[in-house]
Amino acid sequence: MMLTLFALVLFGLAFPGWEEDIRSFFTREGYVVEVSGDRVYLDLGEGRVSVGERFKVIAPGKEIVHPVTGEVLGTAERDVGLVRVLEVKEKYSVAEVLENRGIEKGQKVRVLAGIVCFSGDGENLFRLRSLLGEVKSGEDCEYVIREFPGGYGVEFRGRPVAFFEREKPAPAGRPYTPEDFTFRARFVMSFGDIPLSADVCDLFGKGKEYLAVLFENKLEFYEILKGEPVKFASMYLPAGFPVSVQCADLEGTGRDLLLINMVSDGKANSAIAKVVGESPVIVSDRIPFIMAVLDKSRPIETFLGQRFEGEWGEVKRLRFTGNSVTVVGDFQAPPGFRIDGAVYAGDMLVFTDTDGYLRVYRGQDQLLSEEGFGTSYTSAQMPVTYGEEEGEEYYFFPRPFRVRVMKWDLVGVIRNVTSPVFKFLNVSKFVEGEIHLILSTGKGPPVLKKVQGRKLEEALQAVVVTRGGRVFAITGRKGTIPLQNGGDLFELEINPI
Repeated sequence: MMLTLFALVLFGLAFPGWEEDIRSFFTREGYVVEVSGDRVYLDLGEGRVSVGERFKVIAPGKEIVHPVTGEVLGTAERDVGLVRVLEVKEKYSVAEVLENRGIEKGQKVRVLAGIVCFSGDGENLFRLRSLLGEVKSGEDCEYVIREFPGGYGVEFRGRPVAFFEREKPAPAGRPYTPEDFTFRARFVMSFGDIPLSADVCDLFGKGKEYLAVLFENKLEFYEILKGEPVKFASMYLPAGFPVSVQCADLEGTGRDLLLINMVSDGKANSAIAKVVGESPVIVSDRIPFIMAVLDKSRPIETFLGQRFEGEWGEVKRLRFTGNSVTVVGDFQAPPGFRIDGAVYAGDMLVFTDTDGYLRVYRGQDQLLSEEGFGTSYTSAQMPVTYGEEEGEEYYFFPRPFRVRVMKWDLVGVIRNVTSPVFKFLNVSKFVEGEIHLILSTGKGPPVLKKVQGRKLEEALQAVVVTRGGRVFAITGRKGTIPLQNGGDLFELEINPI
């Protein structure tokens, strides 16, 4: 029985460029989507698998729970079989069963590479051993990694199957960073109501992602396809004002839960949902926090909640166990911290504060401060006070996002540009949603770059990124009457200039 700690990423090491690409190639995973006699069908198609490759079939075991803290550390795995790919189609592959100890539909598969050979520089042989473990010098293995001036090629049984480019050389004295970025936007579909928030979710823990879009009274799920997404399911929400949705694996099972942040009577009154069968259902509600996972690569560790009662309060570390949320400790947040617009980027904490300043901190040190960020069309109505006919609107921030552009892992933030007349008939108006990227420049402080591209009207409500790197932007537009409200979905391609 093999123990896999899903929250641990290679002992905390981060590998840049080609090293991370090669590590990902030799840890490829997929799922058994069908079993038919001595044949199995895998959700690995062209570009992801080659004829002759072998995959271990893995079944989940019991959770590994810390005896003192109660934290779920990971999930044990059982090796239940071995298969070899016979035929590769566009979206799936057919494999023959070599060993069968209980192979079933829905089980995970992981590539079995064995000892890998390397033909190249001795220093890089050492680096590859730190990545993959069993690597030797030579060319007598099924998999051979060859070093070239422009990068690293991978051969399987003598056939080229992958090539990973080296990073661009850095100018003397400092790391190379692009001067500017641009994006292209492809229109995908429109929404009949204004989207408030969105995220990408693995609802079933099988590697297939869905787009979750939050509206005023419901949450809709769309299957992500090459063309227009197809609506999969929807759920209606409890009474209150929904302000954001985020998906995260809080149980260490590979299946995402849905963090649905809501405000009722001026206070946080949030909920957590999961898919049961084919339907999303709420499993925990009346949570007195606005919740967020600040780093999806370590969701249990970075699951936080902030008190909200018309203004922002203390921040707590949270845990989800047994369909309930408990407080497990304090989180020392910087001044002005707001959890609705916060994310971790490695050891940097990025957030927009209560005054609309974008802040970047490393520990207690502030690295970046830029004004003009924050608000969106997402709001909650505060309780009516004496002498008022209706309560004031309190506006919430769109969440930053992590994105990989070429070889750079970056943080993106949204800036919605207000109309010259911000209030018109009591309707807040925006004219454009901008995307900005935070760039690390080595020893100096990070810098902020606006991404150039078409005008996205009126406000950007969310930008989300799939595991495969597809970037989706969700815009919102608001009219003087509810019938004029709506939004659009775009797919973006971001590139350096």
